[in-house]
Amino acid sequence: MTYEAIRRLISRDDDEVINELRALSTASDAFVRRTAIEVIGQHRRGHELRATIVAALSDTSDYVRRTTCGIVEQWKLAEAHDLVLLLLKEPEAPTRECALRTLAAIWNNADFQTVFGLYKRDPEIAVRREAAWTLRQGAAANDWQLLFDAFCEDELPRHRSWACELAETFGGPDVLPTLVSLTKDVDGHVRKSAACAYQAIRVRS
Repeated sequence: MTYEAIRRLISRDDDEVINELRALSTASDAFVRRTAIEVIGQHRRGHELRATIVAALSDTSDYVRRTTCGIVEQWKLAEAHDLVLLLLKEPEAPTRECALRTLAAIWNNADFQTVFGLYKRDPEIAVRREAAWTLRQGAAANDWQLLFDAFCEDELPRHRSWACELAETFGGPDVLPTLVSLTKDVDGHVRKSAACAYQAIRVRS
């Protein structure tokens, strides 16, 4: 079956098409598998193949795994969480990035240390930045301080602004001296975020 023929399956709504897509998702050709996964993700009955999507996270092809991550993210497919977490160890940086984006949608607080390790030590800057975004999305009361301390010293202004936002949400008077320092940051957005956080903490303290 050609790629175009597979894509046309999205217009069908019969039971047989579900069986066809399930079979195509395990074809010998990786690009056929990826196309089938794409169609499942867009199909009105795609959720009937949730198990197929979860299984595709263990595919031998990075292309298939990355496509599958996008669907898991879109569907917020919590049962895929552990397999997505495993993809953070993959050698291909784009696969680690996709996995990080997906984790933000199905976040578990227990993921923090693993993702924080990528933020601090991954050899690829794009992966480190994706990890930072995922951490920002999943920040919670029990781990925000470690993230705040790291973001405050990050060379990327956006991350320093995120530190201020974390302080505004979770912080107390003990972070005020750091925020005062950040009100003198070289970046105007950081200075503004720091001033807002400082004022918010003073009001509630």
